[in-house]
Amino acid sequence: MTDKFLALELPMQIFWGIALVTSVFFIIQTIMAFMGLDADTDDGSGFDTVEMEGLSGYFSFRNLINFLLGYGWGGVLLQSIIPDMMWLEVAAVGVGLLFVIIFVFILRQVMGLSTDKTFHMDEALGLIADTYLRIPAEKKGVGKVMVSVRGSVHEIDAMTEGEEIPTGTKVRVTKVIGSELLEVERV
Repeated sequence: MTDKFLALELPMQIFWGIALVTSVFFIIQTIMAFMGLDADTDDGSGFDTVEMEGLSGYFSFRNLINFLLGYGWGGVLLQSIIPDMMWLEVAAVGVGLLFVIIFVFILRQVMGLSTDKTFHMDEALGLIADTYLRIPAEKKGVGKVMVSVRGSVHEIDAMTEGEEIPTGTKVRVTKVIGSELLEVERV
């Protein structure tokens, strides 16, 4: 096996070396990620990312491994298709960049799944709602409105300072009272 490796030209030895070493690192990173021991977490230390205007998170150890993985295997696999070493280098760099772009895209999609989708009453302020149950006049009772926030419809208790608001009337949320009550007015 070592005889075959030593028989290769120096650039191909470099491609193979980078491909094999980064493959080991990639496998270790993947296992650590599945175990919850991921090294590329944003803990505020700034250790694994370099902040550059708009490029935050692109310069990390993980992306370096992804680039080198694509570069190494790109060089190894494209060698039979691209015999000119200069163009092989260009193609390998392109494959490395493609690996980083794909990984960043996948990571952003996964991180989007973990965003907080909790409804907060303040988000309803200023929105138009439909009266679901009649709202008594002059804060003498509570009715219900249905308001859509971020694509989700919520049924919330409501009251008004003005005249009675019948079922089916469009209203605007003017105030949030406590954690479960809205003040509304006719639109």
